[in-house]
Amino acid sequence: MIQNTVSIQLDKHQTCNVEKILTSFGWYKEDINNPYAVIRMKSPEGSVAILYSSNKLVFQGVEDYTQVISALKSSDEKEIEIVPHIGVDEVGKGDYFGPLVVVGCFLDKELYKKASSIGVGDSKRFSDNRIIQMYDLLKDYPYYYVSIVTPSDYNDIYSKVKNVSILLAREHARVIEMGLKNLKSKNIECNTVVIDQFSTKKSRVLNELGELGKKVDFQQYHKGESDMGVAVASVLARGIFIQEMDDLSKKYKFNFPKGASDVIDRAQEFVRKNSVEELSKVAKISFKTTAKVLQTRI
Repeated sequence: MIQNTVSIQLDKHQTCNVEKILTSFGWYKEDINNPYAVIRMKSPEGSVAILYSSNKLVFQGVEDYTQVISALKSSDEKEIEIVPHIGVDEVGKGDYFGPLVVVGCFLDKELYKKASSIGVGDSKRFSDNRIIQMYDLLKDYPYYYVSIVTPSDYNDIYSKVKNVSILLAREHARVIEMGLKNLKSKNIECNTVVIDQFSTKKSRVLNELGELGKKVDFQQYHKGESDMGVAVASVLARGIFIQEMDDLSKKYKFNFPKGASDVIDRAQEFVRKNSVEELSKVAKISFKTTAKVLQTRI
């Protein structure tokens, strides 16, 4: 592969954040013997970053540095006005195997700064390894609220409501109410909730909200991950989903693929090794995929 060299000029404040931000992306410090260099760091892929006393940062390697540079550039001294709010997103809706994970996360100014510094964005844009790195840095934050719907529970609920949007709306409402109740008990004000819109009927979640949820400013729109609260919820949900999938794989000693394409062969193998009944404990059997699995299985 072709070696790639990228140089950027940082301001004083951004320079102070170089080690912290690169560390959050998995980079680690190395010894330096250049009198003009302040920091030398290396990435897991073998790229090198050198910060010079002139505040110039030079990357050398074969990888794409866009996300790292974006995080560095966003770490300036400007005060950003943040309206504290709960952001909600889900992961696993389109995955045949594994649970549905819904997370509501309360975002304030401090969490915004931390999330920005580690490059948080829409979780679908990141590799599993990068998600776990960010999840490990965020998981101890006390104000996020989780609902994990196991495949068995998902199948049971779906058999009754017969509508994925209703199922999702109930789980979104669940974490919203959990969050608002917890924040209220701690005298933390939260008057706004933002979700990534998943249904053409905006009333879906509104109809499921409880007493506290009906009192807040409720916002929903497509590409909701552009809101940092939703983006953090997305990363947390993805991190939890990955861990749940790992636990499922260990339990059954089986490598469960993510997504919903190219899963039929693996699902048929699972059924052969276990049973059709057991499939409902690891997969969302309401998917059309199930009929193909059972129709063509050997």
